[in-house]
Order: sequence, then C-alpha cells, then structure tokens
Amino acid sequence: MDRDLRALPDRTDDRPPKAGPDPFAAGRLRLRQPLMPLARLVVLTFLVSRHPSVAELLEQLPQEMVVGGRVYRAPAALLAPHLDLLAAAEAMRRGEPDDRLVVSEDLTPVKPLIAFMAGLTQGICSRELETINSLLCDPCGCSVCCTGPRGEMHQLFFEIPLEAAEPQLFPVPVVDSPASRSCTSSGEPPLLREGKPFYETPTAVYRWQNGWSLILPRQADCPHLAPDVSRCRIYVQRPQVCRRPQLFPYALERCPAGDRPEDGRVRQGFMARHKLLAVWDCPYVRQLVDEIADYAAASMLSLVLARNKA
Repeated sequence: MDRDLRALPDRTDDRPPKAGPDPFAAGRLRLRQPLMPLARLVVLTFLVSRHPSVAELLEQLPQEMVVGGRVYRAPAALLAPHLDLLAAAEAMRRGEPDDRLVVSEDLTPVKPLIAFMAGLTQGICSRELETINSLLCDPCGCSVCCTGPRGEMHQLFFEIPLEAAEPQLFPVPVVDSPASRSCTSSGEPPLLREGKPFYETPTAVYRWQNGWSLILPRQADCPHLAPDVSRCRIYVQRPQVCRRPQLFPYALERCPAGDRPEDGRVRQGFMARHKLLAVWDCPYVRQLVDEIADYAAASMLSLVLARNKA
C-alpha cells in the first residue's frame, strides 16, 4: 500500500552521512536524469516509424533531446547499454506474442503495450538503480541492511534473499532439507533447527520453498560486515539484493497465480505493479525522498515507502 510520507517520521538513532559539501551529489544527479522518459519516447517513436530496427533509430537520434523538461545529451549513448531490452519492441511491432502473460493486480490480462512498457521499466530501472543505490549507499557509512534486528525492534530476524548461486558466498552453515524446502521463513509453525525455531539459532543460509536466503537473528551481523568501518568485505562480489539495497522497482513482478497452461506448456505469469519501493529505514531515502519521488513519477511508477525494521 502507498504510504503517506508524514506517516513515517524521521528516526534519530541513525548515523549521519559523511561530511562534505554534498555527499550524495553523484547519486542525486542520476536520480534527476531517469532513463525511462527517454526510453519510452524512443519505443513509441519506433512503433509508429518505418525504421527496421531500434538500433537504427538510435543512430539517428540528435545529440541532444529534451523530454519532460529534462535535457538528455548523447541520448543514443545513454540507451545503448539497454538495446537488448529496447529491441524487444521489434517483435511487438511484428505482432509476435510475448512469452510472458502479464496481468494487472486484479489478475486481468493487460494490453501488449502496457505489458511491454512494464517489462522495459523493470529492466531499465533495475539496472539504473543498481548504480544509483551504490552511489548513495557508500556516503551513508551505515550498516542498517547488514544487521539483524536490534533493541526494541519487533522482528525476530532479518532475511536477505539470495540467488541460486549466492549461498556459497557466505561462510556459514547451510540448511537445505526436505523440511526447509517445504516451508517459508514466515510460515507457521517455524522451521526447527537443533530443536529451536530457526531464528533462535546462529546465522545460516536456508533453502526455503521459495528460494534461498541468509537469516540474521537478533543482534547478528552479516558475516562479511567489517564492523569497525561498516564496510562489506566482498563488496565487488556482493549478492544481487545488496546491489539495490533500498530502492526496488516493482514495475513487473513474477506472479505464479497468473500462470496458464498453453500448448502443452505453462506460460509464466507476471503482474504489472507500476511501483517503486523505497525503504524508509535508510538515511539516504529520507534525505532524498523528493528526488526519489520525482524519479518514480518520471518513470511512471507510484512511490511506496515502507520499513524493513521497526
């Protein structure tokens, strides 16, 4: 649910950003120049043009374009890293069906252009926000994402979702059993480990019904957190979820409830959510909330503010 900014008052126990004239200058600049307005214009132009490919259209773009009041210099170079996503518009223009079945939040199928734009937004914003988050996270010098619940927080544990190849990054026990694979971290009754609820045992990686995650119990730290300097020891190899720590696009989200059998196979369902999640625990989210809201609006996403820990 969308949250009113006023419903989430500032906390006073967070470490301030590093000193400097503007430690967030680089990330702020990227927030103010979102790529989706430019990408959207290029796709819509291609769909009504006679250009044989999106790549050819990019080659003919001027050296400067103004879109929605924003000036984009060298627009072709800005979009070139995302040509693989933009080029999917070629199949749509030919009328080829999408492998995905995209539905709205009431599970009603959406029109092909809405489905395509949701997928394009998810892809471009995911890549763009990985860079933006990195630029904003480092100046904060905090470790709110890397620790289990503290003090009066009501949570019993903090969960860090992992991709299939990422559990090996962590020098902790791995729990992968029929019992763990048959439940989720939020299920009841909780998974037992060594005769106790899993969140009352030391940090470990778990294989759940819905995938892998690192579980940090109360007072625990990520094993790769260097506490004296609040820095990640494996920053370059860090998991995918850590690359987008506090700003998450949910323009298009996997929706198993939307799966449909078709021609002897299951066509995977996705939900067009059109949202951008910003985690209010983070110092830079609270400091840059206006810029984040403008980025979301320009990308045609609704901003959702929520807390991971409270």
